Amino acid sequence: DSTIYMAYYTIAHHLQGENNLNGEMSKSPESIDPKELTTAVFDYIYRNGPLPEDTKIATESLNKMRDEFRYWYPMNLRVSAKDLIPNHLTMALFNHAAIWEDEPELWPKGYYCNGHVLVDAQKMSKSKGNFLMMNDTVDKFSADATRFACADAGDSLDDANFSRETADSAIVSLVNEDTWITETMNAATDELRTDGEMNFMDKVLVNEINRLITACGNSFATMQFREGLQHGWFEMMLARNDYRSWCRDSGIKLHKDVVQKWAESLVVMICPICPHWSENMWKKLKKEGLAVHAPWPVAGEEDKLLSRQAKFLSDSLKRFRAQAGKAKKGWKSASIVISDSYPQWKVDVLNWMHEQNDESAGFSATFMKDLKGWAGKNVSDKKMIKFTMQFASFMKKEVDEVGKVAMDIQLPFDQNAILDGSIAYIKSQLNLEEFDIIKLDDTSDVVPERIAEQVTPGKAFLWMR
Repeated sequence: DSTIYMAYYTIAHHLQGENNLNGEMSKSPESIDPKELTTAVFDYIYRNGPLPEDTKIATESLNKMRDEFRYWYPMNLRVSAKDLIPNHLTMALFNHAAIWEDEPELWPKGYYCNGHVLVDAQKMSKSKGNFLMMNDTVDKFSADATRFACADAGDSLDDANFSRETADSAIVSLVNEDTWITETMNAATDELRTDGEMNFMDKVLVNEINRLITACGNSFATMQFREGLQHGWFEMMLARNDYRSWCRDSGIKLHKDVVQKWAESLVVMICPICPHWSENMWKKLKKEGLAVHAPWPVAGEEDKLLSRQAKFLSDSLKRFRAQAGKAKKGWKSASIVISDSYPQWKVDVLNWMHEQNDESAGFSATFMKDLKGWAGKNVSDKKMIKFTMQFASFMKKEVDEVGKVAMDIQLPFDQNAILDGSIAYIKSQLNLEEFDIIKLDDTSDVVPERIAEQVTPGKAFLWMR
């Protein structure tokens, strides 16, 4: 039956051998006559049945086939299409369960199903001019760019979308990174820092590399190649770009060890998708052997606190850009306003949220309903009830993203130190000549209430006036 031909794969090389589609006995490696393949023979090979008494097949050959079947089975993974789920794949489960009823450990362990392939979000059609053959696609975009676009096409049961624009962009991106890595790693020794001291952004990039190595590996292990590409390529690019911008704007050289770790990790992580590019870069990095044989990069444990500090800086800068864009013309001074503490009503909300948050299950499904009841009993002002609901809802999303640390009453890091250490970077990114940092808790009377209301621990505000 076609739904258990996977079992036949395990012994086909003993029966048919190569170039023997019709099963000619003269081409059989074990000289086995197809007429000898009786039910009793297959029961012996597949189901631990008794040795057939009337077969001409050598016992040694039967034992080899049975041993190989037992070695390769069960089937760990079957990759197929979504339209075969209700028929072929389901019947494969039924037939395995029927034939090996007493040995469920031999049943299929996993299926991975794909959708159909679209080209530029449309069904392939010669009339539309988007019908792509694999050979033509490789000739046009190269093998690696084609693989890149395939990986980016999608992982789920939804139809995958092969984007020709993505393939084109992949060519440019791969060439650009080849150039940058080669020029940077071959730069004169005085163009990169080589001392052992690492500054804040050095540590941030190393920490981000560690996080992405783990995330990319987990995605590939579960065949989520689009997610793996996001972690192992796109997010690696963003992390490097932020680091490079910070160092350039701060007048600080890149750290050679940090760049080396980034480049080597990138090359190995993208190797399953773009093997030819990786092999070329592996040689340029003067590494021995082949990239495809290199072990997966070693990832240190992610420093969650450092990740929060880095996110604080990047989120602040994003917020500052938006606020600068809304500033009225003619402003003469700028201040970054920070706060280390919440107003009491927010502290009360956070304390209540701590009580509602279960260590393993998180918040209950009735969180908003419970919040409404709590606010009705503990908040007298109707306007404040609205603010309470909005604040708690926002903080719940933060908890879902970063964990319980989002509910900390006091920040576990120094906002002022992070911003002060990035003054040159912030000035350059926002095109500011000067700015100061105001701590709201110390100078509440200086900052207008409309500004102060928007400042909370970890959420700084750019005040331009």
